[in-house]
Amino acid sequence: MLFLVTGTADSSTEPTPEFLQASRDTLEQLGEMLQSGKVKAGGVFIGPLGVCFVVDCESNDDLHLTLTTLPSFRYASWEVMPLIPFHRDIEMSLDDALTRARSSG
Repeated sequence: MLFLVTGTADSSTEPTPEFLQASRDTLEQLGEMLQSGKVKAGGVFIGPLGVCFVVDCESNDDLHLTLTTLPSFRYASWEVMPLIPFHRDIEMSLDDALTRARSSG
């Protein structure tokens, strides 16, 4: 299951040593997950304090553990959006909708 994950820190977050270390450790952890294939793509926002990545998790529980074990988890607000692959949307809805549109018009 693919998920788009966005984590943003409040702009008033103080750059304490703990915050900076957690940020560094999180980026290292995400880099390791990218190399292993768990994270498919991602990066750090230019400007605001934040990160975005696509993660492949086996379940909601797996996603929960993945996020809550990030060192910067407590410093950010997290948003998660489930994704389906492009080809599945074509198979599940667009092919049928296109057939109906062609037959009615």
